[in-house]
Amino acid sequence: MQEESVQRIGIIESLASRMALWLNKERQGDHIDYLKMKLGIETILTNVSKGLVVYGTAILLGLFLQTLILHVAYAVVRRYSYGLHANSSTVCNIVSIILFIGTPILCQYIPFTRLMVIGCGLLFITLLYLYAPADTDKSPIVGAEKRRLLRMKSVVACAVITGIAFLYPDPFIKSLLMLGMAFQIVMILPLTYKLLKRSVKNYEQYETESRSA
Repeated sequence: MQEESVQRIGIIESLASRMALWLNKERQGDHIDYLKMKLGIETILTNVSKGLVVYGTAILLGLFLQTLILHVAYAVVRRYSYGLHANSSTVCNIVSIILFIGTPILCQYIPFTRLMVIGCGLLFITLLYLYAPADTDKSPIVGAEKRRLLRMKSVVACAVITGIAFLYPDPFIKSLLMLGMAFQIVMILPLTYKLLKRSVKNYEQYETESRSA
């Protein structure tokens, strides 16, 4: 499994490098431009490959729409609140399959009522206000104003999805929307960072160095 993952990543990196070289040559860019394009292309290809794995499995199991609803709720909040990433592509794929395909199967046994939606929504909004956006050591979110805007946007996104879940009549859809957000909330909690031995508030190091410079 590990060898297959390394081989697949190598193919993605090689393809991204070739595409970036061609594009950079066409626009007559420098080496920095090439590196930026390579990183962007590699990110896109990696995400596409992960999407194919997750949604391909969902289609085979007849869970495409359910997975999509859950994933959208997760992704909308994650766009602004950031949070933890898996250490490897293999781990990411395994976790994604468990969360985005296993959860829709379980959701039929966990029907959300409107009262549950309100309670969870208020809890999620509070946690987002306290801990979002959560950065990583590789992607620190530098700038107090930037963090404030991301925090507010994540709270608004959560409130909108909670409102949709509250108004939608189907308890199964309510469950998908609320659990999708719940998974993302877990990704920003200091307790999760501590359990996985990750550093929190990584931006402080850069801002401290900037002030002392």
